[in-house]
Amino acid sequence: MNENMTKEQFEMQSRFGFHIPDENGRTKMTNIRKKVRELANLIQETCPESREKATALTQLSFVMMAANSAIVQQYPLDPQDF
Repeated sequence: MNENMTKEQFEMQSRFGFHIPDENGRTKMTNIRKKVRELANLIQETCPESREKATALTQLSFVMMAANSAIVQQYPLDPQDF
């Protein structure tokens, strides 16, 4: 964290900035995506068409994005992003 930044400013940069994951981070994110896709396919094949099915798939999409965000936020920000 830059010493001239408040905790809140740093959090906003981290949360909404472009992070550069290394190969290990990209592998973790790929693994999350694969597992989520497996569950999405199971839901698609198993559940009848309904609002609940659509909601489950939408929330699953959010789960994947949130998990990958948790992984990527540990990596440095791209300085060109700011």
